[in-house]
Amino acid sequence: MNVSIGLENRRHVWARLCGLFFLAAIVSSPADAGQWRALVIGVDAYQHVSPLKGAVNDARDIAQTLTAAGVDDLTTLLDGDASRQAILSSWEKLISRSASDDVLVLSYAGHGAQEPEWVKGSEEDGMDEVFLLAGFDISAPGNAERLRDDDIAAMLRAAGGRNVLVLADSCHSGTMTRSVDPRITRLGTRLVGLPPFENDALRSQSLSPFLAQNAPQSEDVQDLPNVIYVGATVDGQVIPELMIAGEPRGALSWAFARGVEGRADLDRDGGISMEELSLFLKETVRVATEGRQSPSLSISSESRAAVLPRVSQQIFAQESGVLTLSASSDKATPALQQLTSKQEGRLKVVEDGTADLFWDVEEGDVLTKFGDVVLRGKATNIGQFADVVTKWGFLADLYALSRERKPIEGTLQPSVGHIPEGDAFKVGLTSDQAGNMAVFALEADGTLRLLAPNKKADPLGKDTMVEAERPYVLNLRAALPFGADHIIMVRSSKPMPQLVGVLSALDGKVLSTELTPKLLELIAQNADAVGIAGVYTQPAG
Repeated sequence: MNVSIGLENRRHVWARLCGLFFLAAIVSSPADAGQWRALVIGVDAYQHVSPLKGAVNDARDIAQTLTAAGVDDLTTLLDGDASRQAILSSWEKLISRSASDDVLVLSYAGHGAQEPEWVKGSEEDGMDEVFLLAGFDISAPGNAERLRDDDIAAMLRAAGGRNVLVLADSCHSGTMTRSVDPRITRLGTRLVGLPPFENDALRSQSLSPFLAQNAPQSEDVQDLPNVIYVGATVDGQVIPELMIAGEPRGALSWAFARGVEGRADLDRDGGISMEELSLFLKETVRVATEGRQSPSLSISSESRAAVLPRVSQQIFAQESGVLTLSASSDKATPALQQLTSKQEGRLKVVEDGTADLFWDVEEGDVLTKFGDVVLRGKATNIGQFADVVTKWGFLADLYALSRERKPIEGTLQPSVGHIPEGDAFKVGLTSDQAGNMAVFALEADGTLRLLAPNKKADPLGKDTMVEAERPYVLNLRAALPFGADHIIMVRSSKPMPQLVGVLSALDGKVLSTELTPKLLELIAQNADAVGIAGVYTQPAG
């Protein structure tokens, strides 16, 4: 691995976003704020378009989390109960029950789509975004079972000056950042392509007088003073459903629920600010999807005021930590069982195509549940596969640890696709505070490489500190072994001689199950913040 290191100025990229959610700028303290009231929607059981598997799980998780956070006034609409009329009516009733200082929550998980704009010139791309409901059909009258972006705008305006939080775990357009290998069972995506409607039943329906008077005007919803606009993914990305904690989920809803539980209280001051929640969501979703989904956020308020009180610290001990395995041949099952017996409680062999790691015995490839090849052609025996398992088990523990610390933002250029052999790429790691750093790579086969501080590459010891809000940039080039490499940064307020010493001793060696607990313990003892960035490479041609 050829590495050159430097610092680059941060650039803020503004892009059109898909999979939106709107967050209110909460400016009052918990003592002054009113009640929280919520309408939570989840649709899996579509009657005429492809069903989903994780949207109802998302809705139930969010509802349970909000209830645990003290939300008493909560309406949940699932599948067929989530009709257009039921949603609009429930929202009006929620507003009528609320006071001016209450916080309203609107959560949607389900399919999204695009259709030609109703008002010519109202959208930059000429398309309106829509949420599809359970009874939606291409033909009338079922095509009226959808919510257009203008409907959502009217609902937000109808809330008046109340703070509103609207979460939408869906997508309207785009493609996968990396193709999904056909050897892996894909759960599906939250995107439906719509042909032109021959007879649009929705055009003959009108909003209630209450919502109609709040129909979109010239101002943009993003410009409303009580709204923070946050995009779940940058334009051009499709939101996939994936297995999280053993069940189909949407990464954004899962991350939101975990954040509201208290994990987004990054400074541990007892409350969650919008700034904290946004940073937590951005990094948690990116890491959970191995970079397939990259939230893009724009916050119009720098308020540090608490959004929700933090729950018990016991939530940080709720990770399952079980890594599931499967193989292409039944002949490999005894070897897998033997491997799991050595790490009882950490590994489990499954037969379906949703395992965390899938071993293609014939090709020597290892794939993830996302359909990525994480080691290409080098897992020709159980020992080499076991090394990959050890690496990903360590990563799972490190991901869990990172959610207990402040996140370090990771970026990759180019950000789409696999990096071909010999091509250059950049990994940027941005910390919100200055501090001592240790940076190392875990290559596709589990080999550890110490990148900084590195006495051989940096004899003067310049690369020992990371600056605040300025990316630490690694200039790299794709090379063997091909698959998934991960770059890790650990930031600490104090020097980390013991951790750096262990990393130096492990430099160039494959991780072992005997050493990973000690390494993780040292990171936990030293880290104020942890950042992880995944890079996917492939042979040339």
